[in-house]
Amino acid sequence: MTLRRHGLLAVAALLTGLPLTAPAIITLNDNIEVEGFVQSQNILRTPQMDDAEFIMQRNTAQIESKYYFLKDSTAFGRFNTGKLEEATFTFVGRAVYDSIYDIRESYRDDYIGRENGPRQHEGKVREAYLDLVLPPFSLRLGKQQIVWGETDNFRALDVINPLDLSWHWVWESWEDIRIPLWAARGVYDIGKIGKLEESFLEVVYIPWDVRQNVVETDPNKPWSLYGPGAQALPNSALVGNDLLDLNLKVIDGRPGRKLENGQAGFRFKAVWGNVDFSFNYFYSFSADPRAQFRNEFTRVTPTALNAVVETKYPRNHLVGFTANYSEEKYTQTVFRLETTFTTGVPITIAPGAPLSVDPNQDQFETARRSVVMLAADRPTWMKWLNKDRTIFLSSQIFWRRWLDYDESFRGLSSALPATLNGVVQPGRFFSVNNDEIDQDEVVMTFSASTTYGDAGLLQPRFVFAFDPRSTGAYNQIYVDYLLSTHVVLRFQQNLFWRFGGKEIGPWQLGDLWGHSNGQSRHESVFQFIYQF
Repeated sequence: MTLRRHGLLAVAALLTGLPLTAPAIITLNDNIEVEGFVQSQNILRTPQMDDAEFIMQRNTAQIESKYYFLKDSTAFGRFNTGKLEEATFTFVGRAVYDSIYDIRESYRDDYIGRENGPRQHEGKVREAYLDLVLPPFSLRLGKQQIVWGETDNFRALDVINPLDLSWHWVWESWEDIRIPLWAARGVYDIGKIGKLEESFLEVVYIPWDVRQNVVETDPNKPWSLYGPGAQALPNSALVGNDLLDLNLKVIDGRPGRKLENGQAGFRFKAVWGNVDFSFNYFYSFSADPRAQFRNEFTRVTPTALNAVVETKYPRNHLVGFTANYSEEKYTQTVFRLETTFTTGVPITIAPGAPLSVDPNQDQFETARRSVVMLAADRPTWMKWLNKDRTIFLSSQIFWRRWLDYDESFRGLSSALPATLNGVVQPGRFFSVNNDEIDQDEVVMTFSASTTYGDAGLLQPRFVFAFDPRSTGAYNQIYVDYLLSTHVVLRFQQNLFWRFGGKEIGPWQLGDLWGHSNGQSRHESVFQFIYQF
């Protein structure tokens, strides 16, 4: 059976195994609501566009429930709670099974005899929190997502929750790959202050839950991040003229669960005329740690070298501002702005950098960074494309600048075949980092979406992102078809383009995924989604 047939059979099996009708929200009684979805995602990687490799058959079930145990200042239908008007408990659970390691024997064989197997299953409580409403104050306590900012596809202010990039990099919805944190979030509804309308103050406190962005680096997994080099892990080091086995020990320096390691911030948001704006501040640990080399290189045998690195999570101060302005008279366009200034951003330093840049000579430092995002959104009549409905157009430019920049700043490391006296050594790989970071990093995006048919049953979308400095680009084209009230079919094509220029750009667009040497990660995605 070919890989193409495996993918089609997986979709067909799920389509025939589920009913097509169900209530939108299941109400168990007056106080309990349940909803959720079942999704099958099948991905074919098409590196040369004339063949296909089946790389994912991920099945996800998610259930979301809400319990209204306090309504109209009455708890459990009998206890008066005075000014406490409402309280609810929300639970979100998710189970995942990727059958690709059962379908493809070659994928499964890569893990025979290994301690850590493929990440095939996942079952966890995504969110669990308590909402209390005591007007004009509301409080949310528990495991949750906290979303700030105005950007699409790239993050500036939306950094409170780290991301799980191990399944499918950033090509998933933020809502599905954010890592919920145990936190307290309070909102005080201020209302009108002079010329300001709809103002409120939001305070966030995370007492001990320090996490990092999860990135898969195992080259045997389909969506691992292994840089621009070989699909392998570095296992060798060159000392003088000796090629040694490299035993690298990594110490996780993540802060412990102590109150002194808390993270906190606030947001003030209001409307002034036609401008909706916010001021933001967040004090945290970096969710994107970097390795700090310890001075512990030990030659344990004539053929082996031990090295130790520790991942560092420096403290960050983030200050941000957002605004969106609806201009109705001349352009009928919504303009968006988001800007941040962050201190303590971890950065990798090239070996041998001067002491002024790397005083500890451990290839690790922190820097300050600013981000500015400008965007414009407009629903537009383009009757030659859609005579019945407008097309929503959105464009965005995202500019990131390193304020303490030095030419020794480095991005992604990679593994390259080891050579000795000009001869490539089979099965041996060096770790190298030639990814020079630019002081100014820019990415531009454009998207268009609309609907066709009765009640918008057909929903196409086009996304294009381009990095002009590294000349990498990303295209996403997809169509949602609403088969019934609760069943959605999605057909999606992801294309990664590389037009030359630098090897890697900061956004990991086509320059990283769009190699022309047969390693491109173009992909066709087929999803079946059943919502209830």
